[in-house]
Amino acid sequence: MADTKKVINILWQAKMQLNANWLESKRILQTGLDEFPRNIELLLFLAEVYFSKKLFRKAIGVYHEILKIEPDNENAIFQIANSFMVINEFKLAINYYDRLYDNFPELLYNKAYAYSKVGRNEKSIEILENIFNFKISSLLPYIFLAELYFLAGRHEDSINTLEKAQQKFGKQGNISYLKGLAYYNLKNVLKAYVEFEIASKLKVNSANFYKNYALTCDKIGKTEKAIELLMDGIKRNPFDPVVYIELIQIYLEHDRYGEAFSVAELAKKNVPFSVTLSMLHDKIVLYLDRKNKRTE
Repeated sequence: MADTKKVINILWQAKMQLNANWLESKRILQTGLDEFPRNIELLLFLAEVYFSKKLFRKAIGVYHEILKIEPDNENAIFQIANSFMVINEFKLAINYYDRLYDNFPELLYNKAYAYSKVGRNEKSIEILENIFNFKISSLLPYIFLAELYFLAGRHEDSINTLEKAQQKFGKQGNISYLKGLAYYNLKNVLKAYVEFEIASKLKVNSANFYKNYALTCDKIGKTEKAIELLMDGIKRNPFDPVVYIELIQIYLEHDRYGEAFSVAELAKKNVPFSVTLSMLHDKIVLYLDRKNKRTE
């Protein structure tokens, strides 16, 4: 009983010091562990301190000390897996996630993410589909699963997942953007256009969004709107080569070489090291030189 009170007091002191002076908190815990080296509560809190300070390898070391005492301690196993995931050791993370039998949403999400990072997307999908057996209050699992379906070419499954997300969370920019991408890949450009329009109103503004929205506009004959979108994309992301490339390509497809040249010149100043842009620039210059020679 006296030992229990002593441990509680050590934990209380360590917690009181954590925000103001985490090194003192660590010292208190280590002193406590000199007296109670096999105390799980002290070890767990010390590992949490290291984890909270992003000292993940130190945290892993302490969690392993716990496993020497309690080999099936699920908290330690889960946190070792999470630590390995944060430092991009995904295979090691999977090894520890796979040791856990009781499923819960955070475990399923993290495990699915780890499998996706080692290129096993089908396994990731299989795991993540089970997350909806639980009450989910976050949009992230829906978005992640929709992205995995998209990468696997399962665009209708992606759309169905996003529809469920929309029913639960309402209209969201990333939902409409992903739906637009899926419809575009299903060659349903009108529905893709509608979703991109919604995404735009909901303030999605990445370079890739402008690119895909513009390509869709061009496909349905809204070429001027496509150009306007890509111009806006350049203003927002002047150092991203993607938008320049797509805008130049649209101009070239419509034989607007003079405008393509102007964009290529701007790109040359802002993104001087893009090989693709350099090749497009040379192609335009060559075409214009030949055209000028023909008219001389």
